[in-house]
Amino acid sequence: MQKNLIPLEWVCATLAALTIPLFIYAKLPIWATFVTWAGAFLVAPNMEGIRKMYPTLLVGTVSGVVFFALTFTIDPIAGSVVLANSAIVFVMSLALLYLARIPVFALAPGMFFGFACYVGVALAAQANSIPALFAPWIYATIALLLGPILAWLSIALTFPREVQTSTDRIAVPAENLSVRS
Repeated sequence: MQKNLIPLEWVCATLAALTIPLFIYAKLPIWATFVTWAGAFLVAPNMEGIRKMYPTLLVGTVSGVVFFALTFTIDPIAGSVVLANSAIVFVMSLALLYLARIPVFALAPGMFFGFACYVGVALAAQANSIPALFAPWIYATIALLLGPILAWLSIALTFPREVQTSTDRIAVPAENLSVRS
């Protein structure tokens, strides 16, 4: 039987509090970290879950950059921004969903976490040109990749250990017992 020495709630609350300096001093969009932290618990808060999430998060943020680059290029040419952006979102969503058929990118929600969070960070940064898209991409990507690590730490820092109960100590296979008369 396993017993956790530190309750999960305390570990998660402590880790959440430790993200505040990253928000205040490094200007990381910690809300994006919380999105992937929660998402990692839906996948698995372990190294396997991280291995599944990382490639898709990166594809998602890169697709966000591509989306803005396309809109900055096509919107001035198109007569209707709504129609042009709708077409771009349709084509990109279709491409991401087809990309999810490749095993390493099979975690489609990770791509959409990355895309949506990048869009939020880019809009908050008021990026208005293609070169201005790079800094929000760095910030969004770092914040997104931090979430699965915090999910893993949430579990790893609970320090689970085996606890021996009294019944565990006296359990002996019957074939090892002998009766003396």
